Amino acid sequence: MRWIEVATTPVAIAILLAMHGLGPRPPLAISAPFGQLRLAFSGA
Repeated sequence: MRWIEVATTPVAIAILLAMHGLGPRPPLAISAPFGQLRLAFSGA
């Protein structure tokens, strides 16, 4: 792969990623370690 330009600011990075179809995405869900249950606790 050849690099034509390098983004050095957050705005330039966001524009470059958007141009390549890699826009903002929600964070990945954190899963429980293997063999451990995920418990949903309510705030009430």
